[in-house]
Amino acid sequence: MRFLKYCIMLSLLPLLLTAPLPVAGAAYPTDPVHIIVPWPAGGGTDNIARAFAAALESTLGTTVVVDNVVGAGGITGTFQVAKAKPDGYTLLLQGSSDVSTAMVFQKTPFTLEDFDFLCAFYSTPTWIVSHKDRGYTTFQEFLDAAAKTPGVLTLASGTPAGAQLLMATGIHGYTGGKFRIVPYQGGGPFRKGMLSNEADAGVVHSPVMLPEVKEGIIRVLGTGQPLDKINYEPLRETKTLKEMGIPLEVGITRGIMLPKNTPPEIRAKLLEACKKAASSPAFADFGNKFGFSPIWMEGPDFKKLLSEEVATFAFIKEKFVDTQKK
Repeated sequence: MRFLKYCIMLSLLPLLLTAPLPVAGAAYPTDPVHIIVPWPAGGGTDNIARAFAAALESTLGTTVVVDNVVGAGGITGTFQVAKAKPDGYTLLLQGSSDVSTAMVFQKTPFTLEDFDFLCAFYSTPTWIVSHKDRGYTTFQEFLDAAAKTPGVLTLASGTPAGAQLLMATGIHGYTGGKFRIVPYQGGGPFRKGMLSNEADAGVVHSPVMLPEVKEGIIRVLGTGQPLDKINYEPLRETKTLKEMGIPLEVGITRGIMLPKNTPPEIRAKLLEACKKAASSPAFADFGNKFGFSPIWMEGPDFKKLLSEEVATFAFIKEKFVDTQKK
């Protein structure tokens, strides 16, 4: 009997040797996928991430968990993904200008080349808001009041090192800076601070605080990019910084970045699932309620956007930050 089994095994050996090997990642995903958000819960990026994760669960066929990894102005969570295993189970959901400004303002432990850029699906301008009790209806009114009381008024920034701080810094430089800049640690803390009327005005990525704008508690004084596509008609004619004579254009595009060298077959599965999630009725419904309809941008274009932002923001830093240190 043993001899017979041995003969059968020998006869099957050629078939086993010539059988095709399993394709790497063919079973992906078999475990929960984690989306790292490098900002506190409650902010714009966090809200977008949670809505997108819910849509991605359906298209990817596995549990998708959002983890808020906060610290160093978004650098801690971003770096965690850069050094993560490239197996498709750790994704970064981050905003373009938050990454690019961090790289410009700080010595980051990563570069754009440490990531595989998968896609982007949500883009919004960065705007200037103020509590109604401050009495401002336009950003020029804030600037005029600051000029009359130098060093007294405050302009809050939604982050300590991102695009929102850069926009505040650029405004400070181009207008002669008669106000003080106060940074917050993310959209969630910023929102609480503005509702508590802690600052005279503040810079944050739209549509953070849109519900409070609709209620009349918060006013939008200006915007870094046109608001013509916002799903709230009264704000569509809001003046941009350029229309005010301030040559700045700031917004943010959120998307997915992966650890470098993620296998092509896993990237392909993720890309297909993300594209379906971004165009799903559920995510479209979230976008319409949140303030803007979703977009779609392929990975190479997302990376190109960040590269262009790095160059633009480096110029602003050199002009208004580095010169003050000399």
